[in-house]
Amino acid sequence: MKCFSAKRRFSARLELARSVWGLALAVLAIGQVDAQQYRLPGSNNYPPGGQMMQGQMGMGQMGMGQMGLGQMAQRPMPQNGPIQQASMPVNMASPLAGGPAAAQGNQFTDVYGNPIVMQTSYCPSGPEGCYGDCPGGMGGMGGGGYGDPMAVDFGGYTEDQIGPHYFDFSFGAVFLQTDDLMAGVGPLGSITAGPAAPRILDPSSDLGDYDAGWQVAIRYDLGPLSLFEATYMGLYDMGYTDTVNSNQATTNPPNQPNQLFTVFSNFGVPFPIDGLDDAENLTADYQSDLQSTELSYRRYWVGNSSRLSGTYLLGFRYVRMTEQFNFDSEALLGNTSLSWGGGNDILGFQFGGDGWYGLRQGLRIGLDGKAGVYNNRYDFTAIGNFADIGNSPDDYNLSTSGDNLAFVGEFGVNMVMDLLPSWSLTAGYKVLYMDNLAIVGPNIDTTNFVPATFFVEDDLLYHGFNVGTEYVW
Repeated sequence: MKCFSAKRRFSARLELARSVWGLALAVLAIGQVDAQQYRLPGSNNYPPGGQMMQGQMGMGQMGMGQMGLGQMAQRPMPQNGPIQQASMPVNMASPLAGGPAAAQGNQFTDVYGNPIVMQTSYCPSGPEGCYGDCPGGMGGMGGGGYGDPMAVDFGGYTEDQIGPHYFDFSFGAVFLQTDDLMAGVGPLGSITAGPAAPRILDPSSDLGDYDAGWQVAIRYDLGPLSLFEATYMGLYDMGYTDTVNSNQATTNPPNQPNQLFTVFSNFGVPFPIDGLDDAENLTADYQSDLQSTELSYRRYWVGNSSRLSGTYLLGFRYVRMTEQFNFDSEALLGNTSLSWGGGNDILGFQFGGDGWYGLRQGLRIGLDGKAGVYNNRYDFTAIGNFADIGNSPDDYNLSTSGDNLAFVGEFGVNMVMDLLPSWSLTAGYKVLYMDNLAIVGPNIDTTNFVPATFFVEDDLLYHGFNVGTEYVW
């Protein structure tokens, strides 16, 4: 009795296993039919383009009577005859712009093969419509999509990149110049004495060139439409060193020693200053640096057309500007050294924003501006060390410091061109204005060795161009 019961239980389990196995194969067959129906053109699925090869019978053509519940489905094998070509996208993507997947019409990937996730919503250049919150329809009437003649592939992209401008990391070079650092200071020396003597050591001819620096920006997403941004810009070597030797400079007669005079004695008229004029060597050395650090919160906005977008900005800025100017004389009766130097530490809050317009996919132009009212903690020093001989003046060491209410404003225009899914090239021009500064130029008094007052409310205008790269990960 026990043997009979065990045998029946074994038979029942065997029948149940067969039924479950047959049911699983049936579900698999139905899923195969659905998969054939929804394959995308240009995908990597088999067969290409979701189409059947000639002479084949797919799973969807096989009747249920031809495939029993317990029967294994056989993979269709290619038959003789031509293979139908897969239908490809109308706008082919360059393999460089999005990887091999993009070239076959699939989702764009970065350099590591990971799908690209845009920070703000966008949609393909076609009538498929938007996904996400797209004011005006970023793929429709808002521009940049179906029916938009400017929705042209640039750099190999077929998806709409005309939406808001964004990046994660930016690095580049900046080249700035200013004519205000030594404004009003004329030539500091002459070859031989007298009002008609050739002039030398003119700061206006030694300054004014573009000086190179660098800038970097890092962004961190706080939410779908907001981010934290940290930027730094530094120029450390804005200046020159110029030395004139009497033997090399004199020409009539040539090679004459101690024939250099200074503006501080009115070029030796009516008489030279001992230890300063009748010099063999005169040297002017000027050095300045400019550094800016910003910590900002940005919030995206999008116009009625997706071509127009930008950000609002609110943040903190610290600007440091320093100067040092030395004038040295190696004269017949001794040596003299004069120096002026100071620093401006500008600290406060600023507001502003930027706006970008998509010229075509992968190419945009933008304007940005920011300004604020700051506190400038300044200090300034003037030092004179003279040869203790004849009619040379007494040494002095004077300084001042304080606080000024300062203004800093910056404006720029930039263009960004997408090169690869993760890399873009950027170039632009910027203007930086600051006021209520203590700077060297206005504090050089050529008629009085000992400064009677200090000027600490001057302004500076820097301007120049920048080039760099942007990266998205």
